[in-house]
Amino acid sequence: MPMTAGDCLESIEAGKWESFLFLFGEERFFQTEIIGRLTEKLLTPDNRDFNYECFDASESRPEAWIESARTLSFFGGQKLIVVRNLHNASLSSEKANRNASISPDEVDRLMAYLSKPLPEACLVITADKIDRKKKLHKFLEKCPGAVDCSPPSEGFLVSWLKKRAQEKGYTLSPSAANLIVERVGNRPGILAQELEKTLIYAGEKKTVSEEDVSQLVGELKMESAFMLIDALKGKKLETALRILKSNIKHGEEPIKTLGLISWQFRMIWEVKCGLSRRWSIAETAKKMGANSFMVEKAAASARQYSDKELQNSFRFLRQADRELKSTGKNPEGIMKNLLWNLCSVKKD
Repeated sequence: MPMTAGDCLESIEAGKWESFLFLFGEERFFQTEIIGRLTEKLLTPDNRDFNYECFDASESRPEAWIESARTLSFFGGQKLIVVRNLHNASLSSEKANRNASISPDEVDRLMAYLSKPLPEACLVITADKIDRKKKLHKFLEKCPGAVDCSPPSEGFLVSWLKKRAQEKGYTLSPSAANLIVERVGNRPGILAQELEKTLIYAGEKKTVSEEDVSQLVGELKMESAFMLIDALKGKKLETALRILKSNIKHGEEPIKTLGLISWQFRMIWEVKCGLSRRWSIAETAKKMGANSFMVEKAAASARQYSDKELQNSFRFLRQADRELKSTGKNPEGIMKNLLWNLCSVKKD
């Protein structure tokens, strides 16, 4: 029986994990979270280049994964080898077919290694979905290190949010946790971001109430808000304007939308600074006090923006903030102008 993502994270925090982990299920947030925690436990800036290797299952061979796991670390300690996207790798049912990503012979050799993985390495394989008709997938799901990363129940998410808040030194009331889940939905990645915002809002109070959540977390499901952010990152003005119009129509306050956009751009800037210092995702997340999933998403965006582009974006955000708070201009007009500026800003 596969363990849950929550159980796996607890084991890692306690310093216990299998030498092989199979992370399967469509909730990539938990895949990223587990790999991030392992990275924090196993890697340092000094040993990262020697003790970490990452493969894409559709672009590499199982022999390379096994060889990496069997190669002793120059600096000692347990190595971390991550193989992503097994669901994208084709499997051949005929031994004569050598063009398949993973041949039957390779499956057998991989299964032989995973039956007795070396303790000197931690091999992690991820898959968004599995096909239980396939020999390899059936085998992996039955391994001691199999972790189900499917979307969890809302009951689990309430407890999970309270625990995450506690780890950061805050107390999240049950009613506050319930309200976050009710308003955001069954989306762990977005829930983590909303919790992060709520804790920043709470500040030194250290206790988060239902009233705090109601003031900060919008009534709408947050998917639409993050769709707006994605549209801005892709400079898709028409899409951004359509989402803004829908949000305002459903009662979302422009000042809250502006706050979310500003928060995202600040995170992108901080992550970009971390990348320029050659920090890993885990190192950057730790220094920022953010979770690895959020930092990984911000890192992908940070690579799309030049420093000058981000500086111009912050100038437009400050201008919109001033206009919303101190002028009688139409709030929707102010936000439309902001979206146009953010989608038109030049890189240089």
